[in-house]
Amino acid sequence: MLEPILGSTGRERVLVFLQDRGEGYAREMARFFDTDLVQIQKQPERLEDAGIIVGCPAGRTRLCAFNPR
Repeated sequence: MLEPILGSTGRERVLVFLQDRGEGYAREMARFFDTDLVQIQKQPERLEDAGIIVGCPAGRTRLCAFNPR
């Protein structure tokens, strides 16, 4: 649905997941959508670079959430 605007199905899935759950990490998102981790893995980094989401380390994983600003 938003793929033409966002340029990637993976990016769309990350944003939909965060809208629904509030926060999460890449492997959790991939399991939720029953898709390859590779499709999801780079998207949080790209969205974080754009200032749309923020990430914080949680052990060996990076937890993502929407940027409150």
